[in-house]
Amino acid sequence: MRKFIHLFLFVIITAASSALSQSISMSPTRLFFTGNPGEKVTQTVTLQNSSDKDYVFNLNYKDWVREENGNKVYLDAGSSKTSNAAWVSTLENAVTVPAKSTKEIVVTMKIPANASKSTVTNSMLFFTQLPQQADQAKAKNGIGIITLFEVGLHIFYTPTGNQVKSLDITNIAEVSSDNTSDRKVAVSIHNDGNTINDATVEFELTNTDSGKEIKLPAIAISMLPDTNQVVHFSLPENISGNFLGVAIIKMAGSNDLRVGEKNFKF
Repeated sequence: MRKFIHLFLFVIITAASSALSQSISMSPTRLFFTGNPGEKVTQTVTLQNSSDKDYVFNLNYKDWVREENGNKVYLDAGSSKTSNAAWVSTLENAVTVPAKSTKEIVVTMKIPANASKSTVTNSMLFFTQLPQQADQAKAKNGIGIITLFEVGLHIFYTPTGNQVKSLDITNIAEVSSDNTSDRKVAVSIHNDGNTINDATVEFELTNTDSGKEIKLPAIAISMLPDTNQVVHFSLPENISGNFLGVAIIKMAGSNDLRVGEKNFKF
């Protein structure tokens, strides 16, 4: 019986979260600021509420870094060496988005006079739903659970002189695994430019004996300057033979490509 109750609660929470995430949307989800030290710049983000209920959100800031496997790690605001959380402000610390309406939030960045002229900085502005009296009343009369929703806005600052987009393939290797049905190829990438770089990584295999080609699904990445990321491509099951592997990086807003090759024997 306990297992059934736990499953029932999980279904309720999952369904509520899914419904809320569909009713609240943000545009854009990333703000890219630029400017000179001492300047104040602003941009606008829009929250849209397509539901029949008003929502109130608390605004709070976090830092984040991306690990080499692509996962984000969130930190307290101001703790990262590339944090710009202290530069960012809004007119309100809490916003209400009425039912069937949109709400525009003006985000202001005050670039410090002593800000680096070469360092890209980043932070995250979170919009966290606050429970209302009606939600709390339902919780008291029901199962005692209030489902909250949170959306995050990426905030980047790039100095005006940072214009170099460049990614470098530093390694291509098969990832060893005891599970032969879960074999992968890892493509290691370094952002050796000085600006944020959005790109698509592709990986193709050509059987050098038969000429048969295998094109694996492309993977999108976004990298800060002087960071590393390892992109994993899952290999087809029961792959066997001699292959030439080709990794291709296509950078957004550029016709420049990065290509790396390696021979494999599976």
